Amino acid sequence: MALSKIAQEFAAEIRNHDWSDAPWRLDRAGHSRASDSNSKLTERALTDDEARRVKTNAMWVTAQVLGYNDPNFDVYEFAEACGVNTRNSRGGKNGGIDAGLRKDAYGRFMRPGTWKFDDEFVTTATSDFYHAGTDCDWFRRGYRGGELLRFPTDGEVPTQWERCGHCLPSES
Repeated sequence: MALSKIAQEFAAEIRNHDWSDAPWRLDRAGHSRASDSNSKLTERALTDDEARRVKTNAMWVTAQVLGYNDPNFDVYEFAEACGVNTRNSRGGKNGGIDAGLRKDAYGRFMRPGTWKFDDEFVTTATSDFYHAGTDCDWFRRGYRGGELLRFPTDGEVPTQWERCGHCLPSES
């Protein structure tokens, strides 16, 4: 799936920026040491590996917000667009790319700036019930790896699902 327009633009800025002197000066967007005047050059510069780590961190914090807001977000596609290597030494996908994001085993992203998930009801297309969250024991026992369907707690869940009697109090 193609990246959203905003994800493409964030990736272009992250990829284009020269991160080699980021700890020692405030740089404008699109900074490049190659175009600095002598008076603005810093004596110190990060090694290529150190600059790669800074770029990867910039990619992750941006990806956290994009993933939270875009259900179709692909962190590997975004990382590649940022110029971050997504392959391990054997040529396969580097699991560390996905591990740099705050999300659960079901793919739900934590709210940006927090360590919390949004309050929401969850279910799957093959379930008969909706639950207060993925922490419900009955949800965990019945989950078979299907796509997680999410509904805001202040909205309505389609009538094809019933409330879970284990994690949701009955409506009186």
